[in-house]
Amino acid sequence: MKTEQITKIKKRLISLRDEILKVIEWHDASGGSDGAMDEIDQANELIEKEMGFVMSNNMLANLKEVEEALARIEKKHYGKCLHCGEEISLKRLEVLPFARYCVPCQEKMESRGR
Repeated sequence: MKTEQITKIKKRLISLRDEILKVIEWHDASGGSDGAMDEIDQANELIEKEMGFVMSNNMLANLKEVEEALARIEKKHYGKCLHCGEEISLKRLEVLPFARYCVPCQEKMESRGR
């Protein structure tokens, strides 16, 4: 993979990391209600908290993947499948810049998990 392609993807990963961090910070900063609530309001708040927890966990998982991809760039290991060692296609990396596996290996892993 060419240096300019990696540089472009690195910028995208950094931007993605920054967006994820903003969402996590916003979620952490938005607290619950302070006033008296009826049962419906309490139920709605509980649902919002549960959805926020799920979203937060997904965001943390995405953040971890992005940071791992940035680490692979720094170590000059970016763009290679972690399973077979072959190059991950540029098209795949453009769509999913934190991809760890080439399409064939990813498909094999997903078919085993079913």
